[in-house]
Amino acid sequence: MISDDEALEITKKLEDTNNIDIKKTIENAATAGYLGEKHFYCTIIEDGGLTHTIPEIFGDPYKSMKLDNFYFDIVSKALDDNGIFISLGYCATNLIIPDDECIEVIEYEDYELNEEEYEYLIEYSLITSKGIKKFKIYAEEGIKGHEKTEDIGLMIKIIDNNYKAYFALRSTDQCMSSFRILPLNINYPKEHPLSLKNPINKILIKMINETIILL
Repeated sequence: MISDDEALEITKKLEDTNNIDIKKTIENAATAGYLGEKHFYCTIIEDGGLTHTIPEIFGDPYKSMKLDNFYFDIVSKALDDNGIFISLGYCATNLIIPDDECIEVIEYEDYELNEEEYEYLIEYSLITSKGIKKFKIYAEEGIKGHEKTEDIGLMIKIIDNNYKAYFALRSTDQCMSSFRILPLNINYPKEHPLSLKNPINKILIKMINETIILL
């Protein structure tokens, strides 16, 4: 697992880079697949941090769109406005995946309680286009994972002719019709689901960093 400083270093590097290949990164995400489904995709950020897929903008949220010139023209215009969010990672709780099908199994060992105080072991499956890692932690540690209606990725916007990219969580609940973008933050404690210090987020940051295509 990377350190807090390494997670912050990756975050700062992406924020300051102008070399992200947006088109190829979106294509890489869209073809990744999640257990046989196309799960990762790009959404347009609107006022208030809400997001919509491009088919939603045209009134048909269930339509499948080709990643053609028309699609990327819309993406390009959105980058100059409120930006885009590219979904690149997913955290699933207690998804039944054998250890030998994961590229890595990580057990959290930064214990703050006596071992006899631990009772409930949680397994998180952390999924990107590069594969699946399993993260095991006891609930008593207080580390928060993500909900099943959440995914993690990059929010990207052009500011002063440069790309600015930030790790963020895209979240909704069962009662909402739109997703909202919530940036990760180094100032939250490690137990917070939006913290750059959260071990689940740190693993996903490292995995997502390997899926981003640079020019």
